[in-house]
Amino acid sequence: MAVKYLIRDAEMCEHFTSGDGCDLAEVLHPANIKLPYDSFSVSHAKIYPNKKSLPHKLTKSTELYFIIDGAGKIFLDGEEEPLKRGRFVVIPPGTEQYVVNDGDAPLEFLCIVTPKWSAEDEEIS
Repeated sequence: MAVKYLIRDAEMCEHFTSGDGCDLAEVLHPANIKLPYDSFSVSHAKIYPNKKSLPHKLTKSTELYFIIDGAGKIFLDGEEEPLKRGRFVVIPPGTEQYVVNDGDAPLEFLCIVTPKWSAEDEEIS
Protein backbone atom coordinates (compact mmCIF):
# COMPACT_ATOMS: atom_id res chain seq x y z
CA MET A 1 0.00 0.00 0.00
CA ALA A 2 1.42 3.40 -0.98
CA VAL A 3 1.96 6.07 1.66
CA LYS A 4 -0.54 8.91 1.16
CA TYR A 5 1.24 11.38 3.39
CA LEU A 6 4.09 11.58 5.88
CA ILE A 7 4.56 13.77 8.94
CA ARG A 8 8.02 14.21 10.51
CA ASP A 9 9.22 16.47 13.32
CA ALA A 10 12.69 17.91 12.54
CA GLU A 11 13.49 18.43 16.22
CA MET A 12 12.86 14.73 16.90
CA CYS A 13 15.26 13.60 14.16
CA GLU A 14 18.87 12.82 15.01
CA HIS A 15 21.08 15.90 14.56
CA PHE A 16 24.76 15.62 13.68
CA THR A 17 27.55 17.83 12.35
CA SER A 18 27.57 17.61 8.57
CA GLY A 19 30.67 17.62 6.37
CA ASP A 20 30.34 21.38 5.83
CA GLY A 21 30.03 22.07 9.58
CA CYS A 22 26.26 22.62 9.95
CA ASP A 23 24.16 21.09 12.73
CA LEU A 24 21.97 18.92 10.51
CA ALA A 25 19.06 16.48 10.68
CA GLU A 26 18.08 14.56 7.55
CA VAL A 27 14.32 14.91 7.91
CA LEU A 28 13.45 13.26 4.59
CA HIS A 29 16.02 11.16 2.79
CA PRO A 30 15.23 7.94 0.90
CA ALA A 31 18.29 6.25 2.44
CA ASN A 32 16.91 6.74 5.98
CA ILE A 33 13.16 6.43 5.69
CA LYS A 34 10.94 4.57 3.24
CA LEU A 35 9.42 7.18 0.98
CA PRO A 36 7.05 6.75 -1.95
CA TYR A 37 9.42 9.02 -3.91
CA ASP A 38 13.19 9.44 -4.03
CA SER A 39 13.79 12.47 -6.21
CA PHE A 40 14.73 14.86 -3.37
CA SER A 41 15.92 15.08 0.23
CA VAL A 42 15.15 17.60 2.98
CA SER A 43 17.41 18.52 5.90
CA HIS A 44 16.89 20.87 8.83
CA ALA A 45 20.08 22.90 9.41
CA LYS A 46 21.37 25.29 12.05
CA ILE A 47 24.46 27.46 12.11
CA TYR A 48 25.18 28.92 15.51
CA PRO A 49 26.18 32.55 16.19
CA ASN A 50 29.63 33.55 14.91
CA LYS A 51 30.00 30.26 12.99
CA LYS A 52 29.98 29.41 9.28
CA SER A 53 29.68 26.41 7.03
CA LEU A 54 32.66 25.30 4.97
CA PRO A 55 32.79 26.30 1.30
CA HIS A 56 31.35 23.45 -0.75
CA LYS A 57 29.36 22.64 -3.87
CA LEU A 58 27.13 19.93 -5.21
CA THR A 59 28.20 18.93 -8.70
CA LYS A 60 24.90 17.44 -9.95
CA SER A 61 22.18 18.52 -7.53
CA THR A 62 20.36 21.80 -6.94
CA GLU A 63 20.09 23.06 -3.35
CA LEU A 64 17.18 25.16 -2.17
CA TYR A 65 17.49 26.95 1.18
CA PHE A 66 14.50 28.36 3.03
CA ILE A 67 15.44 30.52 6.03
CA ILE A 68 13.22 29.69 9.02
CA ASP A 69 14.81 31.97 11.60
CA GLY A 70 17.86 34.12 12.23
CA ALA A 71 19.99 36.17 9.88
CA GLY A 72 23.36 35.96 8.18
CA LYS A 73 24.99 35.90 4.77
CA ILE A 74 25.41 33.40 1.98
CA PHE A 75 28.36 33.50 -0.41
CA LEU A 76 27.60 32.13 -3.89
CA ASP A 77 30.66 31.85 -6.15
CA GLY A 78 32.17 34.70 -4.10
CA GLU A 79 29.12 36.99 -4.25
CA GLU A 80 27.59 37.94 -0.87
CA GLU A 81 23.83 37.97 -0.32
CA PRO A 82 21.95 38.64 2.96
CA LEU A 83 19.89 35.92 4.62
CA LYS A 84 16.85 36.58 6.78
CA ARG A 85 13.69 34.82 7.88
CA GLY A 86 11.45 33.96 4.94
CA ARG A 87 14.19 34.19 2.28
CA PHE A 88 14.43 31.40 -0.29
CA VAL A 89 17.75 30.76 -2.10
CA VAL A 90 18.15 28.47 -5.13
CA ILE A 91 21.73 27.22 -5.60
CA PRO A 92 22.41 25.62 -9.00
CA PRO A 93 24.76 22.62 -9.38
CA GLY A 94 28.44 23.56 -9.41
CA THR A 95 28.00 26.75 -7.37
CA GLU A 96 30.54 27.09 -4.54
CA GLN A 97 28.71 28.33 -1.49
CA TYR A 98 28.89 28.79 2.25
CA VAL A 99 26.77 30.42 4.94
CA VAL A 100 27.93 32.79 7.71
CA ASN A 101 25.94 33.48 10.86
CA ASP A 102 27.13 36.87 12.08
CA GLY A 103 24.08 37.36 14.31
CA ASP A 104 23.31 36.65 17.96
CA ALA A 105 20.83 33.78 17.41
CA PRO A 106 21.03 30.47 15.54
CA LEU A 107 20.47 30.70 11.78
CA GLU A 108 17.95 27.97 11.03
CA PHE A 109 16.98 26.79 7.55
CA LEU A 110 15.63 23.95 5.46
CA CYS A 111 17.89 22.52 2.78
CA ILE A 112 16.03 20.81 -0.04
CA VAL A 113 18.24 18.94 -2.51
CA THR A 114 17.14 17.59 -5.88
CA PRO A 115 18.11 15.02 -6.95
CA LYS A 116 18.58 13.76 -3.38
CA TRP A 117 21.80 14.60 -1.54
CA SER A 118 24.66 12.10 -1.81
CA ALA A 119 28.19 12.23 -0.46
CA GLU A 120 29.58 11.48 -3.92
CA ASP A 121 27.99 14.67 -5.27
CA GLU A 122 29.43 17.02 -2.62
CA GLU A 123 32.85 18.65 -2.86
CA ILE A 124 34.14 20.42 0.29
CA SER A 125 36.66 23.14 -0.60
